[in-house]
Formats: sequence, C-alpha cells, structure tokens
Amino acid sequence: MSVINRMLRDLDQRQKTEHKAAGAPAAAAPTPFPWAWLLGAFVIAAIAVVAVVLILQQRQPVAEPGAVEQQSESVMTTTLPESEPAPVADPEPVATTSLEMVELQTPIEPELEATPVAEPEPEPTPTPTPESKTPTESEVAVAEPAPPAATEEPKGTMQVEQVRLSPAELAEVKLKQAREAMQAGERERAGSLFEQVIALAPEHIDARSELAAYWYGRGRVSDALAVLEQGLQLRPQQSRWLLLYARILFNGGAYGSLLSALEQMPLQAAESGELMQLRAAAANEQQQFSAAAQDYQWLAERDESARWWLAAAVAYEDAEQPEQALSAYQQALASDDLNADGRRYAAQRLQVLGGQ
Repeated sequence: MSVINRMLRDLDQRQKTEHKAAGAPAAAAPTPFPWAWLLGAFVIAAIAVVAVVLILQQRQPVAEPGAVEQQSESVMTTTLPESEPAPVADPEPVATTSLEMVELQTPIEPELEATPVAEPEPEPTPTPTPESKTPTESEVAVAEPAPPAATEEPKGTMQVEQVRLSPAELAEVKLKQAREAMQAGERERAGSLFEQVIALAPEHIDARSELAAYWYGRGRVSDALAVLEQGLQLRPQQSRWLLLYARILFNGGAYGSLLSALEQMPLQAAESGELMQLRAAAANEQQQFSAAAQDYQWLAERDESARWWLAAAVAYEDAEQPEQALSAYQQALASDDLNADGRRYAAQRLQVLGGQ
C-alpha cells in the first residue's frame, strides 16, 4: 500500500472512532423534583376555594363582621399552608451543576401574608311592589280634591255657558235670519223662518205682516189672508194687519168682505186714514154712496183737504142728498189746494144744484 492509501485509511479509522465516542450517552443528569408545579397547583386550588366561599356568602344572609373575619382567617390558614423546604442530598459534582441550573429556573414563592378579605357588599333587596287594590269609597272620598271655589278660577281659562233664549228672544233671532235670507234671494228659507217666528210668537206684528206679504208676493193670496185672519182673531184692532188685509181684499175685488172687516175700525191709529179711504172706495163700489160720503167727509175734516170735500160732494149727490152735496162743493171751492179742473167741476155742480 502506498503511503497515501495508508494515510487515508488511518483518517477513516479516526473518524469512525470519533463518531463512536460522540454517540456514546453521557451520564444522565438526575431529574429534579417538580416543586414549581406543586406550588402552582396549590395556589389555583386556594383561589378556587376562595371563589366558592365568596359565592356562597353572597347567596347566604350576611353574617356579622366578626364571623366574616374569623372565616377569612380560617380560609387563609387552610388555603395557604407554608411549604417546608425538602432536604437536598449531597449531589455529585456533575449533578450539582444541574441542580443549580434548576434552582435558578424555579421562581421562589414569596411568603403570603394573611390579608383580610373585604366584606362583600350585600345586594340591595328589591322593594316588594304593593298589590294594586281598588280603593274603597272612603279612600276615594279622602283622596279626591275638593272642587275649587268660584273665586279661585285660574286665569286664562275659557268657560262655556249655555244661554237659553226665551221664545220672544228666539223669535227676534229668527226674524233677523228671515230678513237676511229674503235679501239674499233665499225665499223658501225666508218663508220657513217667518213661520217659525209666528209659531214662537203668534202676536208678533212684523213677522206676521211680512209673512203675509211674502205669500201674497208669491201669488198665494189665500195663504196670505189666512195668516192675517189668524192674527186678527188674536188682536182684532191691529191696524197694520187690518190695512194689509183690506188691501188684499180690495185688489181682489172682495168689497163686501172688506166692508165687513172694517166695520169697526181704530180711528186713532196711524193707519186710520188709509183704512178710511179703502172703506169709502169699497162702499162706493158697492153703491153705498151715503156711507162713502160720510167717510170722505171724515177725511176732509181731518186733513182739511179740498179733494176729499170734492169726493164727499159727489158721493152725497149720488146718494141724492143735494143739501149735503152743495155744502161739500162750497167747502171744496173755499180751499186753496183745489186744482183748476176740480174748481171748474165744483162750480158747474154748484150752478146745477143751486138752480134747482
């Protein structure tokens, strides 16, 4: 073998020898006792026990402060025992190094001082809700406030009072509404309101007169006369109703009915002059000349009017009362208010009557 091969073989043997030496197991270091794990387990168990005790205390009624302190001390005494150091055997030189490394890695557990456990605050007891009950009449009477006096009425409040109108007042209200409806052209509504007025106040002069005029204007003559006749039964001498009644009769040619209605006439009323004219004209149409002459003479004497003297003279002459006719013509000519045609006619009739 060459030198080179021998050298190579020697190198291979040396490498194999080193590998075997390296693969041989060293002396196993002794396994240390797990003190850290044991202490950790004790601490966890103590915490669990304390938590359970606290939960039980919260559920149970609160004990006196002294009892809580004693219980806390007993818990601390029970759950936190002092750990005695285990005897350490004299280690071998190699093991000594390993134990030192283990002690350096293990945390030293400090001594725990007994700390008093704070007393847990009791949970507030919920106030029981009183059962609702129906108050008795006496309780209601006591709880109900007294009604305020009339003088203590608060300001700014609006109080609605129901005002009741008398029939006469209500009639006036409806009469106003009827007139407004008539002006607005609401004739049907106006007629209905007029009827309501006289139903409330049958002797209401304006309402009955306006209702009769309303019916007459609508061509319902019989209804107009009926309204007036009902009123005249209540008040026979009511001059406004008499005048309207006489006009309707005269325009309708009912002269006999007119004379009967005006047989007794209020001579002192404001409408007496027009009533007398209607009655005289109706008497003349009925050829009751003497009655007509007397009514015209009444008018002439009251008004001192020449035209009424002339009318009375003609009626006397038709009634074949020449002396009364002659006197009436003379009164007419003596008046200053007679026109030329009247004077000429009166002079002619004087000549005829005077020549007889």
